[in-house]
Amino acid sequence: MQDVETLVEELAERDDAGLVVAACWYDVSGDRPGYLMSQLDVQNFLWLTLPQLLREPPDDLPAMPPWRDVVERAAWFFDQLDQPRYADICRGERTAEIIEAAGDEIGCFELYAHATLESGLMPPADMRVSWTDDPGPREMALFDAITRALERAIVAGELDPADEERRLGVAVAVLDQSPDGHHDTLGNLMFAERMEHWRDHCGSQTMRELLVRTTPDFTRPSGLDADLLMPAARPLGKVLGELGAGPAPLRELARRFGLLETVDGELRRTDDGDRALAHPVMIFEAMCTGLLDGPDRIARQAAAPLFAMLLLADEVDVDMMVDRIGVVLYELGWRSDARDEPMPADTVRAAVVDLLRDLETVGATQNGERLTPFGRELIHGAIRMRAMQGGSVE
Repeated sequence: MQDVETLVEELAERDDAGLVVAACWYDVSGDRPGYLMSQLDVQNFLWLTLPQLLREPPDDLPAMPPWRDVVERAAWFFDQLDQPRYADICRGERTAEIIEAAGDEIGCFELYAHATLESGLMPPADMRVSWTDDPGPREMALFDAITRALERAIVAGELDPADEERRLGVAVAVLDQSPDGHHDTLGNLMFAERMEHWRDHCGSQTMRELLVRTTPDFTRPSGLDADLLMPAARPLGKVLGELGAGPAPLRELARRFGLLETVDGELRRTDDGDRALAHPVMIFEAMCTGLLDGPDRIARQAAAPLFAMLLLADEVDVDMMVDRIGVVLYELGWRSDARDEPMPADTVRAAVVDLLRDLETVGATQNGERLTPFGRELIHGAIRMRAMQGGSVE
């Protein structure tokens, strides 16, 4: 295999078609010396970037070269790197089909999306990670490691690209891997990056202070074990297993958490409910997301600062929490009747009281006065999940 950077230089000097391929490599490599593109990189260049360039040629080229010339230069590049699979993708019918549809922006994108999904290389949606448009270096490293792990498993015949459950297993295993030079895992490194970004861009000085004080707790590995999880998951599991069973507040939470729904007057489990019933960890994750993503907009903004304060306090002080959350909302731009003052305390109080009631319903607080050991783990999991989903709500 020839040196990749020497080949890129040769491409750039050959002609305009080679320059397009070289520019793609420079863009994807991100100044990483000797970078070898993954299959997803190749697909994204051929099926997404190249059609975009054909529709809107770059300013530094007098005219976009014929796409077949660009594709052939890319295939030559991968042949020289002893990567015949990638060269075959360049010369394949799927690539020709997508690029020939470049003039139809929507139709071309649909073909790209379908082909990418069919390849099985994108991280599974059930990872519950929101991959950002402007990722940090650790997010880029984790995303790349997941797609390459999926590629290796598919090429080796160990993974069906359509098998979502096994794809999830391959992807999740990457979270626990440690890159060279680090003792921590890829998952925890990305989480720390997300927490730092959330802290620096959350828009509220009060929330930043809460995140600074609680981040050491959130960045530790979860201590959740069966002794904590099973008793806490059992009541909600019964509501799912025996439809209509259990106390009314718990049944209502199951609806709000997206585990139950009413169809034609009949109470049914949702797909998420079926998955949660099969495994208590899924019930735990449903609690985490449900408590943070309730239907009330004020409650969604109040949940994270409330959770942080609960971790820092020995006992629940509703008045203090309401006042501080009111300040957080004010700093985020929420105003009372368009005046330059915090939102009405009673509005914030109602949201806080409802959240505390929900926490008590699922066993996260004892008599509404202090966190239980399970409650600490629930908040730990919820904040970690929020950070991995982008760290902000509206």
